[in-house]
Amino acid sequence: MANNSDVAAQVAQVLELAAQCATGETSDRYAILNDRLQALEAATEHAVQPHVDRKALLAKLEKGTALTADEVSALRRLIVGDADRYLKYDDDFARAKAELHKILDEIQRLQSRPLDADAMMHLGVICREACSLLVPTIYYLTQRERIRRFEDAMRGPLTHDTGRVLADVIRGMAA
Repeated sequence: MANNSDVAAQVAQVLELAAQCATGETSDRYAILNDRLQALEAATEHAVQPHVDRKALLAKLEKGTALTADEVSALRRLIVGDADRYLKYDDDFARAKAELHKILDEIQRLQSRPLDADAMMHLGVICREACSLLVPTIYYLTQRERIRRFEDAMRGPLTHDTGRVLADVIRGMAA
C-alpha cells in the first residue's frame, strides 16, 4: 500500500517528466508520462482507501443487517468514492459537450455540400476529434451513473439481496 511519502516521490517524478515533455515533445515521452500518471493515480487510490473493518462490513452486508451512518459513509467511499471525487473536481464535461456540439454542427454543414476528397479528409479529422471528446464525456456520465445506482441501492432499508450484491462488489475490489 502506498503511503504519503511514496505518493510525494511519484509526484516529483511526474513533474520532472512533464518538464522534459515540455522541452522535448515526443510521443515516447508523453506515453511514459501517461504511464506515470496512471501509476500515480493508482497510488493515490491506495493511499486514501478508508480504514474500514471490511470483514465486519461484509458480514453485515451478507446478512442484510442495517448499517450505521458511518458504515454507509465508508461503504460509499469504498464503492463510489472515486466517482464522487471525479465529479467534484472535473470541469471538462461542459467544455467537451460544447466542443462536441460544434463538431456535430460542422458535420451537418459538410452534409450539405459535395463530399470531395478534401471534404472527406476534413470529415475524417473532425470525426477523430469528436471521438476524442467522447472519451471524457462517456467517462463522466459513467461515473455519474455509478453514483446514482449506488444511491438507488442504498435508498430505504438494506435488503438481503442488495447487501449481498454490495458485498460481492467489495470482495471484487479486493481481488
